[in-house]
Amino acid sequence: MHGSFEAAKKDAGGWAKAATAAAVSAAFLLVFAKAWAFFASGSVAVLGSLADSGLDLVGSLAASFAVRYAALPADDDHRFGHQKAEAVSALGQSFLISASALFLAVESFKRLISPQPVEQAGAAMAVLVLGLVVTVALVTFQTFALRKSGSLVVEGDRAHYLGDVIAHGGALIAVFLSAQYGFLRLDAVAGLVAAGFLAWSVWELVTKALPQVMDQELPDEDKERIIALIGEVEGALDFHNLRTRRSGGRRFVQLHLDLDGDMSLRDAHAIADRVERHISGAFPDADVIVHQDPVDKSDP
Repeated sequence: MHGSFEAAKKDAGGWAKAATAAAVSAAFLLVFAKAWAFFASGSVAVLGSLADSGLDLVGSLAASFAVRYAALPADDDHRFGHQKAEAVSALGQSFLISASALFLAVESFKRLISPQPVEQAGAAMAVLVLGLVVTVALVTFQTFALRKSGSLVVEGDRAHYLGDVIAHGGALIAVFLSAQYGFLRLDAVAGLVAAGFLAWSVWELVTKALPQVMDQELPDEDKERIIALIGEVEGALDFHNLRTRRSGGRRFVQLHLDLDGDMSLRDAHAIADRVERHISGAFPDADVIVHQDPVDKSDP
């Protein structure tokens, strides 16, 4: 049982690493292509897409490091493992994304007030089409890897790139209409939309990462399931001091188990082991610690 679980974890980690490596490669390609297209066209829609791809690159590099660091086994300095690296990495990314969103919004407002024609629209559109194709392919692979790994890092990275698919499509339409029909302000509007997507990404990152950094309790449905599982173990009289939290891809569950104070230490330990196995069976990613408290069954 333990060997198969370890093999599954290793396989899941391999898919998570492959997904982050693919994201880094795709982001590198798009950053260079969009930088060339922006300098050729001067389009803020392309600039917005470039800023987003630049942040994608930073975020994917951080995600790649976080996946590898979080997978390290517990050591003397990190007895609970390194899983919080994922949450810390996400909070760091949120500051970079906020700065980029603000810069892009300011530039877009300037172009909204004083619109400028898009130069070499063909080059801008070609790069945006490339970005759309590459991003769709990446999201498809990330979706498959997420099913195999269940990694929160891959899930967050995929959500960001899924937003990029929409942003690329919007920027492509804006550049086309601006160049072909003279709707110059649409370029600035597309830049503002991209800034909005970046701001939304910050919210998503913070709301997922902050609870892990603050050791927030698991959702109520998880705790209710844990309580039900404890009650299913014969010999477990009651429990108290149930504490839970999530760190990266692992859950942590600690509780005090009330047992008959007259039973032997061996029997008490066996019941506590059954409780741990019962919870771990329902939550394979959980690290479960059960403390045994003797109680007098004759007490009311």
